[in-house]
Amino acid sequence: MRIPFVRHWKLLLAWLVGISIGMALFSSSSPLRARAQSAPHLGYGVNPLSSSDPGIGTMGFDWTKVFGSPGTRLPYRVLRRVDAHASTLSHLSAWGDWLENEARIWADGIEAWEIGNEPNLDASYGWAAPPNAADYTRVLCEAYRRIKRADPTAIVVSAGLAPTGRVPFTWNGHRGYCAPGVGWCPGYYQDEREFLREMLQAGAAHCFDALGFHPYGFAAPALAAPGSPECGPNDFCFRTVEVIHRIMAVEFGVDKPIWATEFGWLVDPRQVGRSECWNDPSFSGRHWQVVSPDQQATYLVQAYQWAEANWPWMGTMLLFNYGFSEAPPSYFPACDQMRFYDIKGRPAEAALRVMTKNKVPARFSWTTPVILLSDVDAPGLLSGAFWLRGHTPDPFRWSVISSSSPFPLTLDVSSGTDRQPLQFTANPSGKGVGSYTGTVQVRVALLSPLSSSVTVESPDRNLQVILRVVPEVHRMMLPLISR
Repeated sequence: MRIPFVRHWKLLLAWLVGISIGMALFSSSSPLRARAQSAPHLGYGVNPLSSSDPGIGTMGFDWTKVFGSPGTRLPYRVLRRVDAHASTLSHLSAWGDWLENEARIWADGIEAWEIGNEPNLDASYGWAAPPNAADYTRVLCEAYRRIKRADPTAIVVSAGLAPTGRVPFTWNGHRGYCAPGVGWCPGYYQDEREFLREMLQAGAAHCFDALGFHPYGFAAPALAAPGSPECGPNDFCFRTVEVIHRIMAVEFGVDKPIWATEFGWLVDPRQVGRSECWNDPSFSGRHWQVVSPDQQATYLVQAYQWAEANWPWMGTMLLFNYGFSEAPPSYFPACDQMRFYDIKGRPAEAALRVMTKNKVPARFSWTTPVILLSDVDAPGLLSGAFWLRGHTPDPFRWSVISSSSPFPLTLDVSSGTDRQPLQFTANPSGKGVGSYTGTVQVRVALLSPLSSSVTVESPDRNLQVILRVVPEVHRMMLPLISR
């Protein structure tokens, strides 16, 4: 087959060559897919009473969770949890409109979104109705579509599943399901493993970048393996998340990371000066879960270290909690268990402060176009643009340090953000056959004040504008082939 072409004499070819780093946070099919263990993959975060608490940064952590609008750009990477209940289905489109607008407004202030909380429970803070994985998946998929349309760089995390233990019952066709009147069941909830299977069967894998899970340690040591006596028959232990990963990756072939959006160990109130809480009705049912303050510290450090060394598929880990013991009584009762998961001012805070961390640096690359121009005798001004592309969930700013060029090269602006191009014009007039290179030196930084906790990988780069004048250019029209 002959391919037609048009022959042009004395054409000018301007080739704009950019720097391509190509170091995405995880890999091509998902921006969050885990890489080799030696590469940084963990996020170090907290569920805080105050999402801007400076103590988070003092510990060297880089993530914080918010439960509403953060109000301003926080000095940490941000996971925002949004409410999603059974009632959301009754106004799903309007909820989607609201969420899309929020994601657009906060594109430079929120890196990740968690859609709901513990939807395998019927509690008010969970699904607030008998759990239904297919219904939750509908909400999750609507959220994913809306958030990605507003901010394609955002990370969507499915709601952290609650560890319920093994439930031997089937109810209305759902395996591992508790319902009133069924066996010993006190209410409606579903075994987290069966709920996950039903989510994935309903297509949820297409609607999240990371799977949320709550691998609380209960009373088991952090290194206790699932199925061991230390974890008990319900696998109530931190490493039960390994089973969750196996279900997702092996049973369903879903190669996506897991985020521990809550995890932690409950401190014995008698050992932190709150003996009156031991038999308080709001705490008395949790005696079997407690550990000492020193054990809490040891287990949390071991949890991060184990995940860093053994789980390349683990993403951000947000411990529960930081500062809840300081909450006023109007937030929750004085002896509520949430006050005793707190690490603030306890040995765990000091231990985590000195723990070695292998944080994911902020990564980016520059992309540029390739431009073909017309007759050398009247080429006019060439125009082009460099774009800054982030590969980690951080908002960037860039600034021009210097530029040099053997041909007139004009930069339209001297600074901007990752949502603004570095545009330029070049004047090739009078240049003979040959290659000419202009250089623009740029520096990339994180939008203040995020730089206090995250480093930028190779912040200074040289961008090249290469002008090639050639005696002849062949333009060929190739056939369009589609499968």
